[in-house]
Amino acid sequence: MPLHVPISLLQLWTFSGCGLVFFVFLLRALSRRTQESGAKRDRRSQLGIVIQTIGIAFAGFGSVRPTLAPLAPSSLAATAAVLVLMGGAIGLFLASSRELGRNWSLVARTRSDHELVRTGPYSRIRHPIYLGLLLFLLAMAIALGHWAQLFIALPVFFAGTAIRTRLEDNLLEQSFGHAFRDYRSSTPALIPRLF
Repeated sequence: MPLHVPISLLQLWTFSGCGLVFFVFLLRALSRRTQESGAKRDRRSQLGIVIQTIGIAFAGFGSVRPTLAPLAPSSLAATAAVLVLMGGAIGLFLASSRELGRNWSLVARTRSDHELVRTGPYSRIRHPIYLGLLLFLLAMAIALGHWAQLFIALPVFFAGTAIRTRLEDNLLEQSFGHAFRDYRSSTPALIPRLF
């Protein structure tokens, strides 16, 4: 497989525009965080954040040469894929952060008044924001023509995600006990069941 798949400016601009929207919503969510009292934190989740970020960076690593005509069939297909993936990433992040409300945080933690959220995307998967990040990673690889980098990017991203989901699940189990164990047994961590 070649290290670089030809791309068009259309798919690159589509990803750039959607990526900007994604980061605006992320910054908005970060700015809405409130002071926490009595929170239990597991700072080891920062390692997971770093590893996930490295995985996403691998998907973006490499040269970018838009040589395809914007209306070429492969350009239109790639642009459509980028739109679908980024739409999913943005939608999952918005819906998930809205459902979590004050419970949302970058670092694994539970508040003294934490709630076990099982509505919205959380009714289908336990960690929908990480699924959104996975969609972002895939959209980036398609937009930039970096298919080969996925052989490194995906395992690295999943390693970081495994660290974060394990730590978050442990904190939720400590806080909610049997209710969380029931939720975990009935709801997949990252990929929703199709049936």
